[in-house]
Amino acid sequence: VNNKKKRGPAVPLEEELDTDAERAKRARRMGRFGTGEAVGGGQKAAQLAAERHERLKNMKLVAAGVDNDEEKEEFWDSLTIRGTNTTLEKSYFRLTSAPDPATVRPQPVLEKALLRLKTEAAGESYFYLQDQMKALRQDLTVQRIRNSLTAEVYEHHARVALANQDLGEFNQCQTVLKTLYGEGVRGQEVEFLAYRVLYSAITGVTGSNINTVLSTACAMRTEPAIAHALAVRNALQDDNAVEYFRLLGAAPSLGHSGTGDLMSITFNGMQKSESVRFKYLQIACKTFQPKVPVAHLARVLGFTLHRTYVPGDDERQPVSGSDGAPRVDPPWAQPEDIAECSEWLRDHGAVVSDDKGVPSVDCKG
Repeated sequence: VNNKKKRGPAVPLEEELDTDAERAKRARRMGRFGTGEAVGGGQKAAQLAAERHERLKNMKLVAAGVDNDEEKEEFWDSLTIRGTNTTLEKSYFRLTSAPDPATVRPQPVLEKALLRLKTEAAGESYFYLQDQMKALRQDLTVQRIRNSLTAEVYEHHARVALANQDLGEFNQCQTVLKTLYGEGVRGQEVEFLAYRVLYSAITGVTGSNINTVLSTACAMRTEPAIAHALAVRNALQDDNAVEYFRLLGAAPSLGHSGTGDLMSITFNGMQKSESVRFKYLQIACKTFQPKVPVAHLARVLGFTLHRTYVPGDDERQPVSGSDGAPRVDPPWAQPEDIAECSEWLRDHGAVVSDDKGVPSVDCKG
C-alpha cells in the first residue's frame, strides 16, 4: 500500500520568497541589523543599530540553540521584562527558565536596594553582600537596564570585592564597566581606569588590551589617581619596597565609605605586598650585614602606616614627584610596630635577636 501523501505542484523558490510576509521579515531584519537607514533613521539610527549588532554578536546563547543575530534578537526580546517586585532584600538564583516579572524588581526599587546595601547593610558579611549584589545585577540584566544605575551597581560591587580581596569578582565587574563606559554610560571612569592599571601590575597580564589601558592612562596622568596608579605600577615592577610604601602612605582617598582608598587593590594582606616586603628583606640582609634594626624594617615595610596622617606634620607632609604622584615618608616605628614587624619577620624565617637592647635581624649566613 502506498501511504505517501500526494504533494501539490512545486512552488518556485523565488515566488516563495517574494510574499508580503517574507518581504516584511526582510525589512524588519534590515532595520535591526542593517545600517539603520533602511527605516529612515539616518546616521543616529545607523550608529545604534551597529552598537546593538555588536552586543548581539557577543551574546553567549549557544546552549539555548541560538546561533544567529535574528534568533538572538527574538530570544533576547522574549526574556526582556518589566519587574513588579518591591522587595529590597533578595537572594540570587541562577535562571533556568524565562524570568517571572513578579520576582524581578523595577528600577526605582533597585535604586533603594542599592542604597540599603551602601548604608545600613554595609557592615554585613561579604557572602551576604555578594549574594545581594548579584541579585541586583541579574534584575538589571533581564530588564535590559543599561544606564547610570547599572554602572553604579557594578562600581559598588567592584569596590566591595576589592575590600574583601576578591580579585576574580572585581575583574568581572570592571570588564562590564569598561563596556558600559564605551557605550557612553556615565560613571567613575577615572577611578576604575586607575584600578585597571593596578590590576595589570598585580596579575602580570599582558597583551593589546593592557597596552590600550596603559596608553589611555598615560594620556590622563594629570588625574591624581591615574598618576598614583602608574607610579605604584612602576614600583611593583621594580620590587621597590621603599617607593611602594611611600606611595601607599599617600594613596588618594576616593571617598567611598567602607571600601578603602586607591591602594585597596594592592594592600590589605594581598600576596603582592607580601612579595614586595619579602624581596626587600632579602636585599636588606645582604646589604646591611651583620644586623638590621627591626625599627628600620618596620618603617620601610609599611608597619607604621596605620597611624593617620595629621596635616601640619612636617615629617609626613605628602610631596608630589615629577610624575605627579603624591608620596609620604612613613612615621618612625613605635614599640607596637616593632613587635608586629618582629612577628612577621619570624613567620618568614628571619632570626630576630636582641642587640644591646635593640631588636635586630641577624643577617649572617
